[in-house]
Amino acid sequence: MKFLSLIFIVAGAIMVFIFDNEEPWHIYMKILGFAFLMYGLYKSTVLWVKDNPREDSDTDE
Repeated sequence: MKFLSLIFIVAGAIMVFIFDNEEPWHIYMKILGFAFLMYGLYKSTVLWVKDNPREDSDTDE
């Protein structure tokens, strides 16, 4: 799952930086690139939170 998140992040970044606004469909490809980038970042942070649980200092021992 981490590899898939990385693929989405890299593909989104490539799509954002490769397509310029010369053609009308380039705008849609940039939007799709941003969507891939945001989805990849979301999934990677969800996995990161699962791997590193938060330690509460307010718990009684």
